[in-house]
Amino acid sequence: MDHQSEPWVQRLRDGVVPPLWPFVAGALGLFAVAVGVLVVEARFVDQASLTGRGSLAVLLPLLGAVGCVAAPISAWRDGRRDRRALRHAHGHGRGRPAFHLPVSARGTIAGQDLPDPRIALVTVDRSGLLGWSPVSPDPVVTIPWTRVARIDLATKDHRGRREDYGLWLTLTDGGPFVLEPRSALGRPFSASQPRLDVLRDVLRALRPGSGPGSGSGSAGRRGAPR
Repeated sequence: MDHQSEPWVQRLRDGVVPPLWPFVAGALGLFAVAVGVLVVEARFVDQASLTGRGSLAVLLPLLGAVGCVAAPISAWRDGRRDRRALRHAHGHGRGRPAFHLPVSARGTIAGQDLPDPRIALVTVDRSGLLGWSPVSPDPVVTIPWTRVARIDLATKDHRGRREDYGLWLTLTDGGPFVLEPRSALGRPFSASQPRLDVLRDVLRALRPGSGPGSGSGSAGRRGAPR
């Protein structure tokens, strides 16, 4: 199956921020469920406390309710930030980018020297990759394709296991450059494992001179420094 033709990939090609209301509606639904659970537990608090798990039974839905309120606020904030970065990228006179990659500033590896302000968006075109901030009209990071030797998945240790968390660009003139993609424009969540695979393949396909079997192979991975 060609995952590169899926709607979420097309939105990143077009630079479209998905509407917020479906996300808010889902969060409100989960919030209502969490509040309902708290109401039911409040009626049976004595019985729950006798089991020795009363505090945990109350804490979990309470945390869920708080998360359901915080997530839409974070998404609204990220949506505003990404729209500003998109305006800078589209108004810079370089033409329409071929791809728009929302990234998290915390996704850079330790010791990676990035200038302030931190980037929220990476655009991809024929010349390379440009990192954009919502507060700067000019790109704050520029990586021409001539500097990119490989594109792999970045991995790290998590609870005794290696897991993929980002895109690892091996540069010809120095160490790696690692980005942690977000799931979509205007969303605060990190991209899932399946989406990381697709994003890696998209970037490899956009790299000039790429072709079947080019790049580092579909299973290419690089581990973060320890």
